[in-house]
Amino acid sequence: MCGPFALLVLLIAQAAGYKSGAPPSMCKDMMPHHHGSPPQSGPAPFAVAAEPSGNEDEGRLRVTLSGSAPFAGVLLQAREGGVEGEAVGSFAALPDNFKTLDCNNFKGSAVTHADNSPKDKLSLVWEAPDGYNNEITFVAAVVANFSTFWTRVPSRTIKVTKRSTGTAGTGPAISKRLYDGCGVRKNCLGSPVGCEKKRDCIALIAVSRNGQDYEFEMMALNSKYVAVGLSADNKMGGDSVLECAYENHREGFEGVNAYRSWNIPNQKGNSRQDVQTGFTLREGLYNDGHTYCRVLLNSLTKAGEVTFDLNQTPYYLLLAAGTKTSEGMIHFHDVARESSLDSRLLSDLTPVMIHDNIYDGCNVDKSCFGYPSGCVADESCQAIATILVQGTTYNFKLKSNQGAYIALGLSADEKMGGDSVMECVQERNAIKLYSSWNKPGEKANTREKVNQSILKLINSSYTDGVIYCEFTRDASSQIMSTSFDLIKNQYFLLLAAGSSLKEKSVGYHDIFFVASGQKRSLSEVAALTSQSKLFVRLHGSFMVAAWIGTASIGIVLARYFKETWVESSLCAKDLWFAWHRFFMLITWCLTLVAAVLIFIDVGGWVSSTPSMIHAIFGCCTVVFCFVQPIGAAFRPHPAARNRPFFNWIHWFIGNAAHICSVLALFFATPVAKAELPAWLDWILFAYVVLYVVVHLLLTISGCISDSKGSDRVNTFPLKDLNTSRSALNSVERKMDASFGGFRKLMLFIHIVGVTAVTAAVIVIICLAPIEAQFSSLQKKIMSS
Repeated sequence: MCGPFALLVLLIAQAAGYKSGAPPSMCKDMMPHHHGSPPQSGPAPFAVAAEPSGNEDEGRLRVTLSGSAPFAGVLLQAREGGVEGEAVGSFAALPDNFKTLDCNNFKGSAVTHADNSPKDKLSLVWEAPDGYNNEITFVAAVVANFSTFWTRVPSRTIKVTKRSTGTAGTGPAISKRLYDGCGVRKNCLGSPVGCEKKRDCIALIAVSRNGQDYEFEMMALNSKYVAVGLSADNKMGGDSVLECAYENHREGFEGVNAYRSWNIPNQKGNSRQDVQTGFTLREGLYNDGHTYCRVLLNSLTKAGEVTFDLNQTPYYLLLAAGTKTSEGMIHFHDVARESSLDSRLLSDLTPVMIHDNIYDGCNVDKSCFGYPSGCVADESCQAIATILVQGTTYNFKLKSNQGAYIALGLSADEKMGGDSVMECVQERNAIKLYSSWNKPGEKANTREKVNQSILKLINSSYTDGVIYCEFTRDASSQIMSTSFDLIKNQYFLLLAAGSSLKEKSVGYHDIFFVASGQKRSLSEVAALTSQSKLFVRLHGSFMVAAWIGTASIGIVLARYFKETWVESSLCAKDLWFAWHRFFMLITWCLTLVAAVLIFIDVGGWVSSTPSMIHAIFGCCTVVFCFVQPIGAAFRPHPAARNRPFFNWIHWFIGNAAHICSVLALFFATPVAKAELPAWLDWILFAYVVLYVVVHLLLTISGCISDSKGSDRVNTFPLKDLNTSRSALNSVERKMDASFGGFRKLMLFIHIVGVTAVTAAVIVIICLAPIEAQFSSLQKKIMSS
């Protein structure tokens, strides 16, 4: 009896000890040590998320622990250097039933429960130490009951920066001038990412050309050194380093000195050059704990056994800053560490891009699908979705540089309808995660009656308009009587983003919509390409060629050139009529083929407002275009009584088709699937101006010609003075109407103008999105 009783007492004592929170002994291993009960091995039904609370440089994060089930106990820390690191920082704004622990000599660096009552959620604030700049991961041990608990549940890794008290947003006054000219006459790389635009970097290097050499300006806040490395890759090792370090180690000297050093390959160690040549320190300052220097570096230098030619060889830039130096060396870069995204010549002044770790492991460890097509390879996506499968855990990450939401759909085909959708939605500067359903046949989205528990948010952020979320999804789920088994089935991916939200769903994907070109199992790691948009491109190109190109020329010929080239004929027909019929026949064929292509691609009618308006004008164009030659085939004889009526109908249908076509082109710009830039409207507007001006000038010349009375110029198509299609035989018509030379000149200008506009618009359509394609091409040229 004593044995069981003793065990019961031990268990009661153990439970009582943890009833009021975890002890300090758990700080390191975060293990509850419930005797006989190991931690759960499967995915935890809880998630730790963090997002900035206040300004980015205040070093405060709002941390949330939530899950699909209540929990009784918790131990939460922020760890530096990953899950195995040490606790750092301190927690504040705790709920009443939680308290802090002191771990790793940081006061309040961990949070635990104050009682064992069931809890649904924990929300509190974590603050970094003064002058902190590093990456952290929040780690939690969560207890559901005595025998069921999970340990080391991680958040995503987060870069945190906090300025020292009294220096936030400031720094040496001289540092402010470093930002001037970044991306224009200087190469600039700063920390944290994107700080150059805000002019609030904690460390910055700016490189500019100075004759045959290069001038490096560097500054770092709350640091005793700042350094830049020139690297063949974006990792430390085998790099030429230029250091600016504050020194007070030598007797009689206190200030900033410059040195050249060498990052030893494969060792991540640094050694200063024995001979300090090849550079000149122009200026060095140390003020209020901040370091600044300006150094002129020779374009041809040697470090280790490697020669560095700054004029001929592209390099990655490595930026580092730290709080500690000693005689002959600098120490760990605990203030800043960044590397440029690409290698380039220092004379290339385009802004230096920073690596985004969402691309890490793409198409090697995880599948990545981005917009626009091909953006994953050069890490230039406007939006990206990644899928990492580990056993039965499906981890998704979504990121978009703009919009109110980004959504990823799983579809049995490559079209919208009958799809399971996962939405990351920005609501009041916070990210919400929803599961929704694309209704079959309606192209509408709803969250009603959709099980939201199949998704679990792990982390999210909304910074400078960038939406980011990370979540897991159940491997098997049921949505609207449709089963989605991610293990057994294959799916197309639908990626979309939009700028508006509805009450119970997202709004129209007016920023972009793209479908994968392959149907695959989500566990298959491979490059995903976008669905072919060949039919869309051909549709747009054919319509532009038809209505900006051939129709514009054919209409002008019929309206103003009936008494030009009167001594010439083609196939026994007046020259103007032969060419008018030729151009309009091409217009008719291109229009009908374009209409068939887009109906095949879309598969039905569209529902969104921009697409619908474009489709309405497009359908009107097709209908008018189709009936026009049929009516012309039954035109009455020129002497018939109803010939004027035919002329009016023919004129009206032709011009209505042309007007509808131009309006359809203008309304194609906001259609997300077309991926056309907004400035395309200005090119179309230039075409309209050209078209109107040509008509106006030719009309004026016709009126002047008529007023002379010397010739009878058929200025308006409704005049039918002589409508014979045979070669002209009458004596009075063997001479061109007056101003024939002017008309020919205007026709030449018109043809050249519409041809140029047509070619430009077709190129924009075929290469859409043109801006992304141009940027990618520019990078390839610069890298080569």
